[in-house]
Amino acid sequence: MKETLKRLKNLLNLLTQDNFKYFHRVKNPHLTLQTLLSQLLPHLDEKRKNWTQKAINLLKNYNSLSEEDRKKLIKELHRVITLKFLEEEIESDLKKEIRPSERIVVSQEKLQKKKSYPIKAFFQPIEKVKGVTEKRAKRLKKLGINTVLDAIYYLPYRYEDRTSVTKMSQLKPNTTALVKGKVTAVSVIETSKKKKKLLKAILYDKTGYVNLIFLQEKVINYYKAILSKAKELDKEVLAYGNVKREIGGYSMIHPEIEVLDKNKKLSKLGKILPIYHTAEGLNQTTVRRDVQSVAKQVIPFLPEYLPEKIIKKHNFPKSYEAFWNVHFPSDEDANALLEFKSPSQKRVIFDELFLFQLALALHKRKIKEEKGISFSITESLIDEFKKHLPFKLTNAQERVLKEIVEDMKSPEPMNRLVQGDVGSGKTVVAAAAAFFAAKGGYQTAVMAPTEILANQHFKKFNEFLKPFGVRVGLLTGSMTKKEKETVYRAIKEGFLQVVVGTHALIQENVEFKNLGLTIIDEQHRFGVKQRLALRKKGSMPDTLVMTATPIPRTLAMTAYGDLDISVIDELPAGRKPIKTKIIFDDEREKLINFLKKELSAGNRVYIVYPLIEESEKLELKAATEMFHYWEEKLKGFSVGLLHGRMKQEEKDAVMEKFKTGEYQVLVSTTVIEVGVDVPEATVMVIEHAERFGLAQLHQLRGRVGRGDRQSYCFLVTSRKVGEDAVKRLRVLEETTDGFKIAEADLKFRGPGEIFGTRQSGLGDFKVADLTRDFELLKTARQEAQELIEKDDLSNYPDLKELLEQRFGEKFELIESG
Repeated sequence: MKETLKRLKNLLNLLTQDNFKYFHRVKNPHLTLQTLLSQLLPHLDEKRKNWTQKAINLLKNYNSLSEEDRKKLIKELHRVITLKFLEEEIESDLKKEIRPSERIVVSQEKLQKKKSYPIKAFFQPIEKVKGVTEKRAKRLKKLGINTVLDAIYYLPYRYEDRTSVTKMSQLKPNTTALVKGKVTAVSVIETSKKKKKLLKAILYDKTGYVNLIFLQEKVINYYKAILSKAKELDKEVLAYGNVKREIGGYSMIHPEIEVLDKNKKLSKLGKILPIYHTAEGLNQTTVRRDVQSVAKQVIPFLPEYLPEKIIKKHNFPKSYEAFWNVHFPSDEDANALLEFKSPSQKRVIFDELFLFQLALALHKRKIKEEKGISFSITESLIDEFKKHLPFKLTNAQERVLKEIVEDMKSPEPMNRLVQGDVGSGKTVVAAAAAFFAAKGGYQTAVMAPTEILANQHFKKFNEFLKPFGVRVGLLTGSMTKKEKETVYRAIKEGFLQVVVGTHALIQENVEFKNLGLTIIDEQHRFGVKQRLALRKKGSMPDTLVMTATPIPRTLAMTAYGDLDISVIDELPAGRKPIKTKIIFDDEREKLINFLKKELSAGNRVYIVYPLIEESEKLELKAATEMFHYWEEKLKGFSVGLLHGRMKQEEKDAVMEKFKTGEYQVLVSTTVIEVGVDVPEATVMVIEHAERFGLAQLHQLRGRVGRGDRQSYCFLVTSRKVGEDAVKRLRVLEETTDGFKIAEADLKFRGPGEIFGTRQSGLGDFKVADLTRDFELLKTARQEAQELIEKDDLSNYPDLKELLEQRFGEKFELIESG
């Protein structure tokens, strides 16, 4: 099925390539297409089966169609096969698990528990371990292993099952397998290519055979001797390697082989082999040997640092048993090990998540114990703010505002994250908090990641706070020295009650008279230290963090475990869901006609590109190059250009013209991703959509649909787009729910990619996977919170030491979210 689908997609790609450039070179393509579609039929679900049968019937009339209609048919076939026939989604008998015919297992070394040392002993340098020479220590340090504990925590990221024997008749191409059979032929063949030699041996079991091939001349004589002797003595041979399909059968190139001999123990096969991350210049065998040699010596001395109650409650193995079994796996839990679900792996994963949650819980408690500002906020003050708004707050905004008011009234410092989808109305809630702070005689600092967003917030905060005479200022890096000094003075003297800015807010020369509230927008764009620096501009000010990037619950419980979380999960009244569609770049004429229709109705259009100037290497159309194309295609409508290399005043001028309607079309790079609000914009065209992450596409899409008109988003991509990209783009087609999109993004890219490993600390997990281990994460969080409520860890010295060693440097940082 896999091969058939691949051939089908390749043929359709060739036929449609470069606007049917090779169409006439392919003879009778309809016959090949019919054959391939017929081969697919048995493996399809009912819906795809019906469509495929219709396609086969249409292809039978291919010769009676005009050339234009043939091309239309091929295009439609290509569209459906590319977007709807994803390999992993197709129901196939080939995907059913093949049960191993037998298992060959070598007994592993058993753990001999020794006297426990305090955990502090394991913080010693790696050189202190017996047998770690200067050379080995250098290799271990290259892997980031500096202490004894680092070696224990340097865990395998996957395992190879070299115990389950597959029958020859059940071999599949492009898989890794262990086979067992007898050698029926051994021959050295001279190839025509540069008269090189290769060794070929045939390994046979009662169900079939496989060719074992060795190409490197230096090993040919070695393997020829082993295999010839096995043939002569009629001994069985094990071979482990990648299976390739060739004419008439299967082959394994350079497999690992061992002869079965009751007098000799197997060394590489017949075991579950742990696979570790390597580094440049270090191969897997060396890394495994170095790590295991340390682990073998030190794990037997590891103390149990978890509370006994937690171990019993969750039926966890002891710490030393768990780490031993992860580094030296036994055969009985092979399947569980491969899926990271063995009891030992669960314990090790739990430990990692538990320590992190413990650090967050301690910091949350520490922040709550600090004396903050208790703002005086009355019902009449809240009503006064709402009365001056040009719209009614949604129920979700009312709920979140109530949570913020409760936090601000409390003497504990507020530490709250407000997350809400694009256009859900976070800014007005933040402006209300700034209003309450100003009324209490305190200043507010609002930090945004870009100048465009800072400008947008400045205008919005001004709009909301002007009726009350609250003075709002702006501070950005592009301001002149003189302008900055004027703002610095106004901040220091307390004249400015709300200051909106970029990183410029955390410069040394910014001094607040009385900072009581910090608001951080799109906070994952900032480093942790920058967020802490802003907080330190006041004396325990309240902190409000906002993001339009919906955060999956898994990440919210880790990256923001110390924050109270509010969600605005409702769009303002009258907003319609945005209709999203994937289109191919050769369908542009249809798109142009649609854009003309929208523009004629008085609507506006965004066209976004990933680059400023064309890149030959990536063959991406760029904003500056395509600007002229769109001017030509949309004659009669005004087109503007916006990109990141423009000066701030140029950007502002272009944006202003688009807002007022002087420009009806805006060709732009991703600088319009956040914060830009134009209710008349109803169409978002994203070129090279496959180049963007899901969260970014969702943010871009959120620039339209800001009013009560129906809005559209077109994801333009190439017909040659890969299957992974199609899977991602289809998520956008199927949902407008930011949280579902964020969950999908987490699966595709992982937490480190989404938030930036350095900033979030999430990349520090050695073995935990937030998507896979969500249930363990919930358990770890609950246990950490329960423990911190009852204990300051004085009863668990080893746990406390371990926590400080793992997260000591981050302790002060975690409190800033």
